[in-house]
Amino acid sequence: MPEKECISRKKFIRLGAAVGLGAAAVPLVSACGGGGGSAGSGEPPKASDVVEGGPKVGKDQTIEKESEVKPGSAFPFTNADTGQQSVLVHLEDGEFVAYSAVCTHQACTVAYKDGQLACPCHGSVFDPASGATVLNGPANRPLPEVPIRVEGGEIVRV
Repeated sequence: MPEKECISRKKFIRLGAAVGLGAAAVPLVSACGGGGGSAGSGEPPKASDVVEGGPKVGKDQTIEKESEVKPGSAFPFTNADTGQQSVLVHLEDGEFVAYSAVCTHQACTVAYKDGQLACPCHGSVFDPASGATVLNGPANRPLPEVPIRVEGGEIVRV
């Protein structure tokens, strides 16, 4: 019969601590990794879906013509005052809204997908139809609104 190998008390305690720390890290990693993207959509957005580019738009300047942004779509622009990427969304009900496209979790640029604004970095999802409220974390604050008005067939940043 083979000899039993004993492990010292010190090694046993270290091994237990390592296993415990590893188990404790699992919820933290999954919380930051998100739950697979937008609520109600099967596939998370990709980095290539992010809202980037578009014109630099200052206060009282036109973002885009109403007719150029179809319902259920988004148009990227840069806020000339802050330099931040922003997004104009034409909601399905015909209304226009605009928000900063910078995620309130860790400042990644969000993507517009399936009628929602979603962060491809950690899975936060925002609802543009209700003030960009958080539908799925880890973000816990809505995207900041960019004030706009519609006049003469154009969407103007206020």
